[in-house]
Amino acid sequence: MCVSGTAQTFRSSDKSPPPRASTTTPSGAPRDFSNLAYGDSLSNSGAAGDGAYAVTIPLTTGAMTQLAQQSAVVVASPGADTNPAGEVISATRSSLTMNANPWTPVMGEFHYSRYPAAEWRDEILKMKSGGIDIVATYVFWIHHEEIEGRFDWSGDRDLRRFVQTCGELGMRVMVRLGPWCHGEVRHGGLPDWLVASGCRLRSDDPRYMDKARILYSEIAAQIDGLLWKDGGPVIGVQLENEYRGPAEHLLALKKMAIDAGMVVPLYTRTGWPALTTPMPPGEIVPLHGVYAEGFWDREITPMPGNYWTGFRFTTLRVDSNIANEALGRDNVADDPDVASYPYMTCEIGGGMMSSYHRRILIDPRDIESTTLVKLGSGSVQPGYYMYHGGVNPESATGVTLQENQSTRFTNWNDLPEKNYDFQAPLGLGGQVRPHYHLLRRQHLFMHDFGYLLSGMPTVLPANRPVGKDDKRTLRWAMRSNGRSGFIFVNNYQRQQSMPIHRGVQFALNLPPLESVSPLPGSADATRAAGLSGTTPDAARRAAVAQAVSKRMVPVAPVDIPADISFFWPFNFDLGNGAILAYATAQPLCFADTPDEKERVYFFSEIPGIPPELAFNDLTVRDVSNASGRQRKGDGLVRITSPKSGHSPAITLRSYDGRAISIVILSYADSLNLYKLTWGDEDRVFLSKHPVTIDTDETLRVHTPSPDSVDVLVYPRPDPNAPGAKNGTKFARWLLTFLTGIQAGEGVFAKITVPGAANPALAKVAAPRAGKIRDAGPPREIPLGKSPRPVPAAPAAADFAAAAAWKITLPSGVWNNPTEPILRIHYTGDIARVLLDGNPILDDFYNGHPLDLPLARLAGKLDTGAQLTLEILPLRKDAPILLPNSAFPRFGPRASVAELGKLEILQTFTHTLVPSINDGTSGSEEKDEP
Repeated sequence: MCVSGTAQTFRSSDKSPPPRASTTTPSGAPRDFSNLAYGDSLSNSGAAGDGAYAVTIPLTTGAMTQLAQQSAVVVASPGADTNPAGEVISATRSSLTMNANPWTPVMGEFHYSRYPAAEWRDEILKMKSGGIDIVATYVFWIHHEEIEGRFDWSGDRDLRRFVQTCGELGMRVMVRLGPWCHGEVRHGGLPDWLVASGCRLRSDDPRYMDKARILYSEIAAQIDGLLWKDGGPVIGVQLENEYRGPAEHLLALKKMAIDAGMVVPLYTRTGWPALTTPMPPGEIVPLHGVYAEGFWDREITPMPGNYWTGFRFTTLRVDSNIANEALGRDNVADDPDVASYPYMTCEIGGGMMSSYHRRILIDPRDIESTTLVKLGSGSVQPGYYMYHGGVNPESATGVTLQENQSTRFTNWNDLPEKNYDFQAPLGLGGQVRPHYHLLRRQHLFMHDFGYLLSGMPTVLPANRPVGKDDKRTLRWAMRSNGRSGFIFVNNYQRQQSMPIHRGVQFALNLPPLESVSPLPGSADATRAAGLSGTTPDAARRAAVAQAVSKRMVPVAPVDIPADISFFWPFNFDLGNGAILAYATAQPLCFADTPDEKERVYFFSEIPGIPPELAFNDLTVRDVSNASGRQRKGDGLVRITSPKSGHSPAITLRSYDGRAISIVILSYADSLNLYKLTWGDEDRVFLSKHPVTIDTDETLRVHTPSPDSVDVLVYPRPDPNAPGAKNGTKFARWLLTFLTGIQAGEGVFAKITVPGAANPALAKVAAPRAGKIRDAGPPREIPLGKSPRPVPAAPAAADFAAAAAWKITLPSGVWNNPTEPILRIHYTGDIARVLLDGNPILDDFYNGHPLDLPLARLAGKLDTGAQLTLEILPLRKDAPILLPNSAFPRFGPRASVAELGKLEILQTFTHTLVPSINDGTSGSEEKDEP
């Protein structure tokens, strides 16, 4: 069947940028909410969502018992959960645990076989700086045994080297074993010879399991000695993927993995779709996911189905939108025992690929929003698919290795032959995208405060959005342990303009602390010294308990800006008993001085909401504010409208004398904040450019310019402070590069990293394009051959009608140690780049340029290999989904194939190399690839 002529290209709407200017905060007095029922609204006058939202957190005896049960271990692997250093990984109902303390790591997917091995280390360091703790990776069977009996674990397919590199850099690893993976790979990763063998795939068919056993044995050999129990980084494995058969098959795969030697703390599976038989308790942990929008839907309209639910708070863990072309959109439900496992994710969409029929263009806020919604809905471990993009490897048999409709298995969609960029936070060439910074704000919070969430169930309002067009109902949720917690608000939805919600407050009705103390749970007392150990007397304790139980947050109502997501803390323990009653700023992280006498908390202002921080006046003393107005009353010391900056907006002392400072960063500065270990100390960095720190303490700043660059750091190194090995020598060395605490830098010291050793590298000529041929007539677009076919991507022969250009690069630019990328701006259906006639990268047009990393081609370009660009014409009536912003101006033309600008992007890596081994000071600044 041919779809052409009368078909329509559907255009998806775009979003305006997030608000940056503050709105006027309405004035208002505290309102009486003592008789409100849970979910009631105090006011509904004016614009959408106006009023106060009442929240009652009941803690009955039954609820107390449930909280206590959350700290009981439900997943343990004796003999595998403990490493040689005595560190123990297990899981409770509420979180993973490390040494019996809540552990809330962040996981990001990076496929080693889709990326050059020579670049793995630098990219993993970027992931670490972005806040990733666990690197997840698929082992695609077809990438290793494309020819039966001939396994290839070399070069970019070297799983062992990849895992070793992760371990060297302090990262944990989750190996997704398959046998079937999907990952938009040919046959879902199953080799052609296996698909053609006639065995029943993804089943207990002995012929299939015998081959799978060989695969597992091969993987086990690659990671032998690298498991957690051996002191290695591999903490878990995933069995199969998106499996909908009997649990017994997954259990058979688990036994197969154990028999092969893959004995690990965690065995996992995707929590979707539902299994046909129940999984025995504690055997395999289900992990979940969400995507802002998918490439797989059969429709060519934007946001079909239930994607909007990814932007709504819910305690339902399963998402009905994932892989719905194969799994359907049936009414989904969580497994009956889902509450027995911690709420962990493995596939929060870090971006999205485009299929031929659905050209998805991700807004970075899509990813920020869905991640925050998962946290507000009860998740304790963000996991992204993908966090880093890549490129499909070359085939050993001459086939293409992407998912496509013309194959026999896993043939639902047509994907690019080579490109697997995924619009991820880190692109296929290591490009740093805006959501790398947006997500890092949440990762900072998870690292320093995520343990609190493990003891905080989600509370949802009675009134929640009833559909994607329900803009009037404010989307919010609360996580609380009955005495403290966080209010999550998501006033953002992909491709839907959301309104301002005016005059918003939250009325907390918590049980008095005395009725629930000591509160059961798993909070680490060494990290959060609270009221139970630091209040000076029983009277003060009783007063504090009553004061924190009922409160308006904030005291005066505020407007919630359009198209924004955030969270606020309430009754937040700042340590040593000092209680932050609430803040209308978002907590990021903290840093201690080396002597641990002072702690600095870093918050971010929320665009459009003036910051306000209120403290329980019975728990703090000597509160001072550098700006804004201090107000006292109703048991609070409130600081309204303090200015953001680098200096403490507020300083105070707890009643035992601990000094505490609070820095409120501007929203822009919050996107530049990193927290990394340097010189044996956790330090906070402010940098407009990505920062990485290697295991030898080498600091790298990655910039588009060869000029010197400033990095702010806190705490300032103190050579006289007692510290760990090399700490004093490191501090003395670093002091030679600090320009001191200057006006406007506040708590930070400034490091000026010298400019590039060879600034002339920045001056490169522009690439040139010489037209070879014009585009021919656009092709007729047939349907594919999948079970539910969609418009099919062109075959290789169709590119004879593509417009073509010869690309001439500046001489030798590919050898510059600056990670050079050729950026191609174009308009058309598909663009592909060829090197001496062989396709090396392609792209389904969605309005984004195509980025081609050049250093990887250096060997062939040095010998005169020729780059060619081909662009197939895009039909005006093409039956595909196309973003509104990408829709060409066709005019009278029936199709378009145009090349826009070509440019060379370079990244200069400025480096400081500590000289601390012999106590001398020294540095080295260089440009590195």
